[in-house]
Amino acid sequence: MLLYVDDKGVEVVVHGVGETEPGYCVNAVLDTLAATRPGYSVSPANEYNRVSEPEVANPPPVFPVIRRGAAHNSGIEIEAVELHWADLTEGQPGRVNTLLQLFRVIFESHHLVDAMLNRTRDAISWALRKILWIAGWLIRGPSAALTIVTSAICALFLFEPPSVMATVMDARQQILIVTGVIFVGALYVFYRISRQQDYSWYDTVFWLAVSALVVFALTFNNSLLDLLRHVPELKVGPQKAASQQTLECAAGAANPACYIDGLYKIIIWGWRFWGGLIVFATVLLALSWVRARFTGDRSRLSTISTSIAILIMQFMLWTTVVVSAIYPMLNRAETITTMKEARPIIQNAIAAKQIAPDSPVAKLVQVPDIELDWIGRFKFIYASTAVTVLMLIIAGMMLIEIRQMKARRGLNDLEQTARNMPRLLFNPVLVGLMIMAFLIVFALVFVQPYLDNNRVFVNLRGYILPVAAGVALVLPFFFGRRVANVANFARDLIDHHYQPRQETAAYFVPSVFRMRHRRLRRERIQGRLNLVLEHFVQNQGYDGIIFLAHSQGSVIVYDYLRDNGPQYTRLGDAAPALLTFGSPLGSIYQKYFSEYAASNPVPMGIASRLKCWINLYRVDDYIGGRVSAPPGLRVDNHVMGMGGHTGYWTEPDVAEALDAILTGKVADATKPPPLPPPPMTPSAPYAVRAMRRV
Repeated sequence: MLLYVDDKGVEVVVHGVGETEPGYCVNAVLDTLAATRPGYSVSPANEYNRVSEPEVANPPPVFPVIRRGAAHNSGIEIEAVELHWADLTEGQPGRVNTLLQLFRVIFESHHLVDAMLNRTRDAISWALRKILWIAGWLIRGPSAALTIVTSAICALFLFEPPSVMATVMDARQQILIVTGVIFVGALYVFYRISRQQDYSWYDTVFWLAVSALVVFALTFNNSLLDLLRHVPELKVGPQKAASQQTLECAAGAANPACYIDGLYKIIIWGWRFWGGLIVFATVLLALSWVRARFTGDRSRLSTISTSIAILIMQFMLWTTVVVSAIYPMLNRAETITTMKEARPIIQNAIAAKQIAPDSPVAKLVQVPDIELDWIGRFKFIYASTAVTVLMLIIAGMMLIEIRQMKARRGLNDLEQTARNMPRLLFNPVLVGLMIMAFLIVFALVFVQPYLDNNRVFVNLRGYILPVAAGVALVLPFFFGRRVANVANFARDLIDHHYQPRQETAAYFVPSVFRMRHRRLRRERIQGRLNLVLEHFVQNQGYDGIIFLAHSQGSVIVYDYLRDNGPQYTRLGDAAPALLTFGSPLGSIYQKYFSEYAASNPVPMGIASRLKCWINLYRVDDYIGGRVSAPPGLRVDNHVMGMGGHTGYWTEPDVAEALDAILTGKVADATKPPPLPPPPMTPSAPYAVRAMRRV
C-alpha cells in the first residue's frame, strides 16, 4: 500500500482509446479527484514539456508531456505526469479518415494472426500459421497489386474516346504508357514511405511496382497475350457457352478486351486459390475441434477460429473497398455493353437514312469495341461479399443491443452480469457465422456461371450491386464514433504485435533505410515511457508511483512492469502501484495471445515490487474486462455500471480507487466493489486486499 502522509508521490497517466488530446487525461482524473473526494486540491495550471526521442531519428522527433500537481490536506503531495503516444497510431480525425483507417487495418491485420498462432511444434497450428500467412500476403501483395494495375488499364480503355485507339495509338501502346506510369509512381511512393519509416504499405506498393514492371515487359516483348492464352478458361453456363464469341487474341491484336479479360481471369483464379487456402484452414480447424473433443483441451479453438475469421474479414473488406472504388468503371462497362447491343439497330437506321450519321443518337453507339465477360463474375463476388458484410454488421448491431439490454437488467448484480455478458469483439458466434458465410459464398462462386441464365438471379445481382456500394461508402458516416473507436483499438492491437519481418517487401528495402527500422512500434512507445520516467521520476525522490492506465495503456504499463523488474532503475526508490480501467489484458490479450497468457509465471520484478493492482471495468465495456491474475499476483477486479469503453477518467469510481491507494483507506471505503473481497481482517488496507504474493 502506498502511504503518502508527509511524503511525495507521482502518478504516471497513460491514455488509451478515445481520450488522446495531450493533457486531457491528467486534467480529467485530477479534477474528478478534487471534485468527488474530500481534502484534495489541484494546481490551477498545467506544465507543458516537450521530450525528444534521440534514438528514433536525426533530428529527433519530440512528443508532449503534460504535468500537473495536486495535494491532500493530510500532507500528501502528488505530481501527475501524462505519457502521450496516440500520435504514433491514431489516424486523422473525421469520418473520411475513419474509412482510411479501416483500409489501413485491412493491410496489417495479418500481424494479429501471426501473434495468435505463435511458433509451436503442434503440426496443425504450424500448418495453419503458414497457410494464413500466405493468404494474408496474397491479399496485400500480388492480388492487390494486379487488381490495381488491371483496373487502371480497364478504366483507360472504357473511358477514352473510340477515336483515340483508331487514330492515335493502339491498345498495346496504351498499356505500355499506363504500366510505365504506375511503375514510376510506385517506385516514388516506395521511396517516400521508406524514408518515413512506414511499413504499412510496403508489400502493396512493392508488388504494385513488380506487377506493373512485369506487365510492361511482357507487353513490350509482345508476349503478354501469348501467356494469357495459357491461363485456364473460366467455366460458363451452357447457354452462354453456346452463344459466346471467341475473341481473336493474337500477339499483335489491338482489341483491348484480350488484355483486360486475360488479366482479370488471373485475378479471379487467384481469388479461387485464396478461397481454397481458407477452406483448407477450415479443415484444420475441424481437425482441431475433433482433437479437442478427445483431449478435453479447447484452449486453442478460439484462437484458431478467430485467426481464420480475421483473414476472411480482411478479404471481405478489401473486396468491398476495391469494387466500391471501381464502381463507376463497372457502370461504364455495362453501359458500353448496352450500347453495343443497340448498335446494329442504329446502323440499320442510318443506312435507311432514318437517322443522320452525325446525330447524337448515332454518336451514342460510338463506344469501344470491348467484350468483358468477367463483369458478371466480378459483380457476383462483390455482391455476395457485400451481403455477407451487411449480415455481419446487422448481427453485430443486434449483439450490441443484447448486451445493452442484459446490462440494464442486471445492474442489481454487476458481477454476475459481467460474467454472463456475451463478447462483442471476437465473439465466437460471429466468428462462426463469418466462416460459414464465406464457405457458402466460395461454393456459390463455382455455381455462379450456371446462375447467369437465371433472370431472377441476374436482376437481384443488379439491384444488390449499387445498394452494396452505397452501404460500403456511407456505413462509416452512420457509425462514425463507434467505428472510429473500434478502428483505433484495432490499430493499437496491430501496432502492439507489429513485426516488420512479416512484410516481404522489407527484405528489398535498401540497407540505408532498413537500419532506421530497427525499432518496432511497441518499442517506440516503451521508449517514450522510459524517457518520461527518466526525466520526471528517476531522480525526484518520490516515495511511490502509481500507474493509471486506460485500455491499451494498461498493456503498455504491464509490459514495462514485466520486462524491467526487479530493479526498476527508472523508478528510483518509488514503490509502484497499478490502477487500470477498461483494460483489454484479460478480455483479449490473455485469451488470444500466448505472450500474455494468465498461466505464464509472473516475473519476479512484479511479484517483488508491485504494491497493488486494481482493475476497474464497466459491465457493458466491449473492450475492457476482468483481468485474470497470473500465479503469484493478486488483481482486485471491480465491476462498474454502464457507460461503454470511454469516459473512465471522469468516473468517481476511478477517483475513489485512486484515493484509496493514496491514503491507505480500508477496503470498505470503496463503494463499488460488487466482487466480494477475500477473507481479511477488518483493518486490512485496500491494497493488501488488492494484491498479495502467493
